[in-house]
Amino acid sequence: MARGYQGRPLLPVRGCPDEADAGAGGIAAVWTDRGERQVNYRGSYRKLLGNAKAAMMAAIEIYNKPAFQYRDECVAILLLNAWELILKAALSKNAKSIFYPKKRKQPYRTFSWQDALSKSRDLFPKNVDVLPVQRNLELLGTYRNNAVHFYNAHGFGVVVYALAQTCIKNFRDFLEGVFDHRLEEAITWQLLPLGIQPPVDVVSYIAGKGKSGARDSSAVRQFLAQLAAAADEVERAGGDRGRLMTVFNIKLESVKKIGDADVVVGVEKAEGARGPLAIVKTQDPNVTHPLRQREVVEAIGSLHGSPFTGYVFQAIAWKYRLKDNPQYCWKAREGVLTKYSNEVVTVIRRLPVAGVNTALTEYRNYLRTKSATKRKGRS
Repeated sequence: MARGYQGRPLLPVRGCPDEADAGAGGIAAVWTDRGERQVNYRGSYRKLLGNAKAAMMAAIEIYNKPAFQYRDECVAILLLNAWELILKAALSKNAKSIFYPKKRKQPYRTFSWQDALSKSRDLFPKNVDVLPVQRNLELLGTYRNNAVHFYNAHGFGVVVYALAQTCIKNFRDFLEGVFDHRLEEAITWQLLPLGIQPPVDVVSYIAGKGKSGARDSSAVRQFLAQLAAAADEVERAGGDRGRLMTVFNIKLESVKKIGDADVVVGVEKAEGARGPLAIVKTQDPNVTHPLRQREVVEAIGSLHGSPFTGYVFQAIAWKYRLKDNPQYCWKAREGVLTKYSNEVVTVIRRLPVAGVNTALTEYRNYLRTKSATKRKGRS
């Protein structure tokens, strides 16, 4: 029990224990020199931060248990709780209250995650867009509040899985950007998922290519419509859709059945070669690389307060060799068509101002040198 004025124990404020007993950062009561009791409305950011990390760790551990009933629901609850705590920790660290105004004869109440996020928008790191993070959490909250409606929706868990993966990634980046803590130091990320049944592909599920009836539920259709609306909103706002939902796949294949694998990595190599053998399977570019240069320019709109033009795109693509990376660029064999993946938009948006300026300067010098060489060759 914490001690206060003249060594007296600090009794809990109505509805909230004192900081010594509060797990998530209860009100810290203090005594003034005149013996008056005051309340610390900021709480303890260290306790809040510690519990936020603990909640996130619990979510990860529960999801990766081989057998666990009520898995998705528990994970959604813990993820939202982790974010609520870390947002309050950020407010507390910056000397801001984490409590609603006190109502007479009512207990003290801390902010919900929605209000905590609203009040901490200016505290977000520059590389973490607030809007997609908010929409990601709202979708998880929708699932948590309506989980009973998804019980008979075969394969719907893959959507929750993809949202949860992105939620954890966002939490990791927020944790590092605001508190300089690294979540990966507390957990081994190299997890090995093994299962009897093949997993449902989230992209195919959302596209409606799975089992018939998988999306017949009105709740599922409404949820996917909400997801699509959130993606459109983030894109219109110029945000990072990768913060809303990103699909990470870890796939195990029998060496006798590698025909359907997207990427095959072998441990044997040819004599004199270095590193593992990687065979990349070609996919439909209309699916993987749907954007032309004009559409990339329109999607970005502006970059660091300046209009994003085709020239700026060409400078960045040249500097960072985006056209040489099949993950970002696809070129037709005839050489008349070049298309880009949605990821190239995210990559460009994440470039710092210095990186963009360097690309423009070097590209300008490259074009001048190239032009001078041509003129010299003609003469």
